[in-house]
Amino acid sequence: MKKILIIALLINFIWACDIPAHGQSGFSINGMVTGYDSGLVFLKKREAGAWVSLDSMESNNGKFNFKGNLVAPEMCYIFFGNKKKSSIFLDNSDITFNVKMDDLRNPEIKGSGSQDLYNQYTDELKPFDDKFKDLSEQYRAAEKEGNKELLKQIYSTYDEVTNEKNSFIKKYIGANNKSVIVPYVLSSIYYSLEVNELDSLFKLFDPSLSSSPYYKTMDAKIKVLRTVEIGNKAPDFTLNDTLGNPISLSSFTGKYLLIDFWAAWCRPCRAENPNNVKLYADYKEKGFEIFGVSFDNGRDAWVKAINKDGLTWPQVSDLKGWGSAAGKLYGVSSIPHTVLLDKDGVIIAKNLRGEELRKKIAELLD
Repeated sequence: MKKILIIALLINFIWACDIPAHGQSGFSINGMVTGYDSGLVFLKKREAGAWVSLDSMESNNGKFNFKGNLVAPEMCYIFFGNKKKSSIFLDNSDITFNVKMDDLRNPEIKGSGSQDLYNQYTDELKPFDDKFKDLSEQYRAAEKEGNKELLKQIYSTYDEVTNEKNSFIKKYIGANNKSVIVPYVLSSIYYSLEVNELDSLFKLFDPSLSSSPYYKTMDAKIKVLRTVEIGNKAPDFTLNDTLGNPISLSSFTGKYLLIDFWAAWCRPCRAENPNNVKLYADYKEKGFEIFGVSFDNGRDAWVKAINKDGLTWPQVSDLKGWGSAAGKLYGVSSIPHTVLLDKDGVIIAKNLRGEELRKKIAELLD
């Protein structure tokens, strides 16, 4: 219903024998899955927006076991086959994991202190999540009825609940700044924060958390975001268009330029495209340009979306999805994402869309 969040939050799951995490030399997961007597079981994590398999084995009458070592507690996932999965906040402990195939969202996990902390945290979030579930049901009903006024009200309420939830999370981080789960907690909302607020929350972390992969991710993210703050010169990059021809950002100097990070698979991006088409038609001859940067993985879907949506401005992509070089350069963690540059290539606004964007362009060019 909102942005496709795509979040590149997890890095460097290190399997080291000499750096224990959470009190012992390694972890052992003794697992039992009911309803999956045979088949592959995978231990995976998310890294740079992609799934990475850390270990796998064949289920033996539903039983499986994984062993390894972590530098710091980390959110991981146990897959049964290629798609169905359960999550586990893993630390270096002896852990039992029991789950039913028809109830993978509710595994019984014992032995992981990090999971216990995370369970307490999610219990406190439940009132917000219940509100989101209710709003989702209302949204589907309103969409089916074509009730646009109600849809607007639901969007507004969704934003209010999101702000309330984020406020709770911020307070939680401040009150639990030594907890091993708080770097992960911050990683769940950082994409919605301005860099100054993100930095202020990050600085609340106790130094003991510095080995967490999420701590390292936040530190790196803040450094990137500092380079693309409003008032800074936009970093240059060059990517290929749909025909393989390279186009550089710097080639647009002398025009007001909107860098539009999007993807064919991103529904909110596609919903915004008609607004951009109209804006481009109205202001192209007055010195306004759009530079589309796609987070697609395949050329065919990308080109099809360009043609279907009538996007006539320059489009580029390295077809690496969330691994997009330009996306990393600009710290993009959710799309649609826009960056507006002045004629000298200086960033003057970020994440303007719809009427807000039109109003800004009118101020500059009318």
